[in-house]
Amino acid sequence: MTLEEMQKKVDEAVASFGGYWGPFEMLARMTEELGEIASDLQRNHGLRPRKTHTDIEEEVGDLLFTLAAFANIHKLDLARAFERVVEKYAERDLRAWKAKGEKIEGGR
Repeated sequence: MTLEEMQKKVDEAVASFGGYWGPFEMLARMTEELGEIASDLQRNHGLRPRKTHTDIEEEVGDLLFTLAAFANIHKLDLARAFERVVEKYAERDLRAWKAKGEKIEGGR
């Protein structure tokens, strides 16, 4: 599934249960989902007592759904946003390597 298809699917799902939350509630829900991922990681790596089996994939899915809903209410294209950030990181990392005097092209 593409990011565009995901955003459309989220839009359809949200429409079926009454519409989008407000922007601050959406941000709170994304924060909540990210917190659940952090808790699951802590449990899965033995940093917190394990109460039940935790499914990080499900929590990431919840976060992804909420992120797509957030993008939809703000009319953001997630695929375009992702492409732009990959370009930004590639450019920044290239500058960082050049600043350290590392050889960039040709490997070694």
